[in-house]
Amino acid sequence: MKICVIGCGAIGAAIAREMEHLSNIDTVYLTDRSQECATRLQQKLAKVSYVPDIVPILNDIGLVVEAASQDAARYYVPLALSAGVDVLIMSVGVLHDEEFQADTHRLAKRKGAKVHVPSGAVGGIDALSAARLDEMDEVLLTTTKPPSAFGKNQYLASKGVVPSEIRVRTELFEGSAREAVKHFPQNINVAATIALAGIGFDKTKIRIVCDPQVKTNEHHLQARGRFGELDVVTRNVPSPRNPKTSYLAAMSAISAIKKITGSFWIGA
Repeated sequence: MKICVIGCGAIGAAIAREMEHLSNIDTVYLTDRSQECATRLQQKLAKVSYVPDIVPILNDIGLVVEAASQDAARYYVPLALSAGVDVLIMSVGVLHDEEFQADTHRLAKRKGAKVHVPSGAVGGIDALSAARLDEMDEVLLTTTKPPSAFGKNQYLASKGVVPSEIRVRTELFEGSAREAVKHFPQNINVAATIALAGIGFDKTKIRIVCDPQVKTNEHHLQARGRFGELDVVTRNVPSPRNPKTSYLAAMSAISAIKKITGSFWIGA
């Protein structure tokens, strides 16, 4: 199979490197706003081929992997689905937009394509998606990250909050998953994944905490319902290439690609 990866940041680069070792992946087309970044990977990896535009190759690939941004997802997901090509979305926060989510579902169904959302940097997604088949009372995610994980953020700036100046554990946000992914598009894609797997963007509660004493990106998922209770804590090492991204998120994308292109799936 030939795949196309959108973005050569921490996740996209990790995917491209790992595909070198998969026998069922023939070619990894790679595109990015930074041609320099993409061509550097092309020079190092035998299977990688840089393309400035994916339109000419859409009939040649079986999967488009978005690993760039919500803006990139808005452009590339409909483009791929319109050509009947399956997509894997990493910037899953884009699906908080109800109109975009509905259009994505309709387009995928009409074209016979599939949309894949990996579990990302949080554990318990498989159990949560099963538990939602019956009555669910509550889903709460508490995410705790060090100041370096936040970077520039318009929402925090509007509140007069500068993460690098935080010296004690501080709650930055409490609200719905829909609000969280809107205000923290680079930090809380896991909130969108949990919302989609569970009880939706408006009912899922999110807390975001900045703690200068922690060195990991921690996601504490709690859920209650007729199934019982779910309590899962995931402490992620930040990606060495981007502290805003957990290393597990990249591994989750790679694991999903192996399942999609392979013949054995565990944890469905």
